[in-house]
Amino acid sequence: MNPQQDYILIATQYSYYSAKVRACLQYKRLPYTERASNFQALFQDVLPRTGEAKFPVVFCPNGELLNDSCDIVEALEQRHPERPLSPEDPVLKLACLLLETLCDEFFIAPFIYYRWIPEDTRQWALGMFQTVIHTDLDDPALREQSAGISNIVAEGIQAKVRKLGQDREDVQALSRQLTHRILDAIEQRLNQQRFLLGKRPSLADVALMNGLFGHIYMDPCDAGEYLRRHCTKLSMWMMRMHAAAGEASDGQLDNDPQLAEFLAQLATPFAAMAQAVWHAVEKGISSTDSDTLPPSFGPLSVTIEGVEVSSASSPYVAWKLQRVMNAYRELSFEDQQSADTLLADTGFLPLLKTDPAWHLEKAGTAIRWVAKK
Repeated sequence: MNPQQDYILIATQYSYYSAKVRACLQYKRLPYTERASNFQALFQDVLPRTGEAKFPVVFCPNGELLNDSCDIVEALEQRHPERPLSPEDPVLKLACLLLETLCDEFFIAPFIYYRWIPEDTRQWALGMFQTVIHTDLDDPALREQSAGISNIVAEGIQAKVRKLGQDREDVQALSRQLTHRILDAIEQRLNQQRFLLGKRPSLADVALMNGLFGHIYMDPCDAGEYLRRHCTKLSMWMMRMHAAAGEASDGQLDNDPQLAEFLAQLATPFAAMAQAVWHAVEKGISSTDSDTLPPSFGPLSVTIEGVEVSSASSPYVAWKLQRVMNAYRELSFEDQQSADTLLADTGFLPLLKTDPAWHLEKAGTAIRWVAKK
């Protein structure tokens, strides 16, 4: 790539995971250029550097590449501590990491229904993928090479949807119920205050932009229509976070009396799935001869509100959960007591109190396990 002065974000407005990074860059008022996640960007610029044709990706002015939305935001927070997103209060930071993990790894199960199950939105999504992969792609040779790529990507996503059980009506009904419940809980929260943790944006706000903006708000789906018609505060919040450079940074963040109820509303339905994934990965580690873990140890079934749903035994999801567990274990005794009260009704405390004999590390695109000393 040519020498650059600004950050370069490879993303699309319709991406589940891009909105968090975009909101972070916006709020921190960092100069950046957003480039389309087209065939050239993914297969000529990103794939050789990361081993995967995935986005969002950020190319830094110093030539470094950042990928994975949680890692990108963490790196930008360290490089640019002004206008911070991470709360100084470690208990609030723990709450942010829990919300980030919920949105990134668990809300996607119900949210993905709206794009890939109703036939009208599925057809729209197929056309959208085709458009995105060809955006700003003027070279005829590259356009020819990219033919069919969007269909391959879309089929991979649809296969994942089927593995989640979204081809069953009971799982589809549960997805609709959970999505509306999530939207209503956030709307109620934003009726109480301007942002999720107080008077200014935090990691919680940029984290929940993932999925909510790229999948629900942007898609021509029933949930997006419900959001725009019945969740006015949430719609306004999303527009502010999408252009967060205009937001003030001097407000207070608080562990207010309503925060525990809000976290419980969002987290409780997914607690059993989180524990099932963690224990499945734990079992997989105990039976493997390699320190590099597979993308999944296989499918698992979990019951959510009386409905059996499927998930993958993903070491990556376990790594994301480990980030929350580490934040809990690093708290002082007094802060752990406060966290226990805050998270008492989420269903996640038993997992956070787990202390395995190993920890997970990222190794490029893979996850490795390392025994604790």
